[in-house]
Amino acid sequence: MVISCLPVIAVVAPIIGGIIAFRVGKTSEYARNLISVAATIVSFLAITAMAPAVLKGKIIEYVLVSGEIAPLPINFRVDFLSLFIAWECSFDWILATVYSHRYMEPLHARSRYYLFMALTLSAVIGALLTKNLFALFIFFEAMLLTSYVLVIHEETPEAMSAGRIYLFLGIATGLFMFLGILITYILAGTLDLGHGGILGGVHGSILNILFVAFVVGAAAKAGIFPVHIWLPVAHPIAPSPASAILSGVLVKEGCYVMIRVIYDVFGLELMRTMGVCKWLVLIAGITIFFGSAVAIKQINLKTMLGYSTVSQMGYIFMGAALLTPTALQGAILHIFHHSMMKSALFLCAGAFIYKTGIRDIDKMAGMGKKMPITMTVFSIAALSMIGVPPLVGFMSKWYLCLGALEAGKLMLMAFVAVLLLSSLMNAVYYMPIIINAFFGGDEHGKEIEPDDVPPSMSVPMVMLAIGIMIFGILVSISSLTLVRPVISAIFGV
Repeated sequence: MVISCLPVIAVVAPIIGGIIAFRVGKTSEYARNLISVAATIVSFLAITAMAPAVLKGKIIEYVLVSGEIAPLPINFRVDFLSLFIAWECSFDWILATVYSHRYMEPLHARSRYYLFMALTLSAVIGALLTKNLFALFIFFEAMLLTSYVLVIHEETPEAMSAGRIYLFLGIATGLFMFLGILITYILAGTLDLGHGGILGGVHGSILNILFVAFVVGAAAKAGIFPVHIWLPVAHPIAPSPASAILSGVLVKEGCYVMIRVIYDVFGLELMRTMGVCKWLVLIAGITIFFGSAVAIKQINLKTMLGYSTVSQMGYIFMGAALLTPTALQGAILHIFHHSMMKSALFLCAGAFIYKTGIRDIDKMAGMGKKMPITMTVFSIAALSMIGVPPLVGFMSKWYLCLGALEAGKLMLMAFVAVLLLSSLMNAVYYMPIIINAFFGGDEHGKEIEPDDVPPSMSVPMVMLAIGIMIFGILVSISSLTLVRPVISAIFGV
């Protein structure tokens, strides 16, 4: 174990930077923009600085509030899993913040936007790096409140309505999670994570109730059916860079919690004994099919992407619930891969809105000729979502299929069928956009001059597209280096 204040720096830097940026934004937008990016970079560098120790198999810890001061301490603990996801989240946040500078220029309350972007990043990193469930819950609720301000940024009646759904559902399902945390503390006497199952010696029907409470809380944050209703209304209404981090990053927090609950709170052996994960697999399968089916019917591009996220979160939940090493490896990889794919897609959607004002799919014909860079990035990310090799989306599904094979022959057949059907449905709503953009007419955009977005918006999108291609090709290297140690720690393989 290594004692280091780096986790605290990663959490606190965005708060300090966000407050300073908010203050100076009243007099200098340039200084505000510079500080907002610098704060996210400091957080990213603090997380990156922890990598050498963690990659050597060490755990980084830091006590922020000890048990002598408070009955439930707030400590940080960084292992392979939390470091891997935190690194990806913070990097995506840098890109979204840089992208925001030009995108937000025509919009109001820009200083408030950057403040709450920074506060949300702090809550996200805090939830990932915390050591115990109580502190995780505190960061979760803080993330809900700060991201609510991003959802309602435009302050239109539609935005306020979406914000109410997001906030009320988040609070209601958060109470389920709090109930689960309370019962866990009563049964186990601890809330610390990273011990391979703190409920290992507990038996009885109370465990089923406890599992349901955790599932409701985590599934709502991830947008899993049927507690998904906030996602397709909140994501489209928020500013596009905020949508990118909501769909690319925030929903992964629910997936992270579910993985921790299954493998750190209950533990592998108890999960197998209880047999409840088969129901979680069923819910995940329904989510995969439902999200894709509803996405096909959408007219608004961002709404379609929102329902697509619902479907993709089902992949991660299913991979975690299969209880096999390769399936969990696929789930963790998909957290990483989906962050790149969906962030790129939402940033592209924002580029279309910024340059043309177009939001509807049926008006995007000929857009590949008008905005070639943006449409190329969109196409790469969309093909990856479909599962075209060797892009990252294919590699995630490949590992998930192999994991299903480990779970058993019948499970394999059902899971592969769901994946193939989902990929086909993804093609149904992504491929017409790509084909019409490059080969269709431009009757809806005749007055639009061929011109792409400024470099501050195009560079983040291109970087994500490059990542989608490179990590797809080098997935074996990245998974062995960054993900395999997580699997070894849990399964001992």
